[in-house]
Amino acid sequence: MEANHPAPGGHHADRLIPAGLRRFIPILATTGMALGVVGFVTGIREPLPPPKQSRPAQTPEGPAHSAVDYADVPAAPWKRDVPRSLLESLNSSRPGIFDLVIRTDEMKQAALADRAKNRAFDGAPPTIPHRVDSSSAVACLACHGQGLNVGQRIATKICHPPFSNCLQCHVEQAAGKDVSVVDNLFAGLARSGPGERSSPGAPPTIPHHLFMREDCLSCHGWVARPGIRTTHPWLSACTQCHVAAAGENTFPPSGAP
Repeated sequence: MEANHPAPGGHHADRLIPAGLRRFIPILATTGMALGVVGFVTGIREPLPPPKQSRPAQTPEGPAHSAVDYADVPAAPWKRDVPRSLLESLNSSRPGIFDLVIRTDEMKQAALADRAKNRAFDGAPPTIPHRVDSSSAVACLACHGQGLNVGQRIATKICHPPFSNCLQCHVEQAAGKDVSVVDNLFAGLARSGPGERSSPGAPPTIPHHLFMREDCLSCHGWVARPGIRTTHPWLSACTQCHVAAAGENTFPPSGAP
C-alpha cells in the first residue's frame, strides 16, 4: 500500500498561512475579484456631467403672463417675443386689392432706373444690396418669399421658383458700389420697352422673356415699385390676357447666326 505524500511545497503554504485564516481564503479571493470588476466598470464609465448652475434670480420688468392653451398661442400677449414677429413688424401695410393705382411716366422711369442699378447689365441677375450673413435659401425667402416693404426699400417677391442656393446667381455688392463686378465691355440685350398693343385698349404684350420671370407679381404685384405696379392685381392669370411678344421666349436653332 502506497503512502500518501503531501504535494510539493504544501508544508511551506501551511507554514505561511495560519490554520485559522486558511478558511477565509475563498472569501477574500471572491471579494478581490468583485472589487476588480467594480473598478473596471467604473473606469470605463463616462464621467458624470458637471452639475448645472442655477441662474441668478431676475427681477421681472412687468407682470408675468400665465400659461395658455396651445390653441391660444397665436393670440398670446407674449407672441411678440417670437423671432418671426420681427419680420412682421418690418412689413408695412400693403395697399388694398381694389385701391386706386396711380402711375405716371416719371414714376415708371424711376422704377426702371432703380431696378437696373443693381444689375451689371440688362438681363443679369440682380446683385444683393445688403450684407449676407447666411447662405441658406430659407434666409433669403424670409423676406423675398412673399415680398416685404422695409422702410423706403422694397424686398420684391422672388420671380422664379426657389432654388437651394441663391448665391449661385446673386452675389453681394462690393462696398460703396452699385454692382460687385469688375468693369467690362459685355453688354446684354437691351430692354425692349413697353409691350405693343394690337389695338387701342387691348392688353399689352409681354415685352420680355418669361424664363426665370414666371411670377409676374414679383415686379408688378402689391409689393413692387410704384411705377410698374399693375392696376388690377385681383386677376391672377396674367397670361390669360397678356401674351409674349413675337420673337420672345424663342431661341435660334443650333448653328444659326
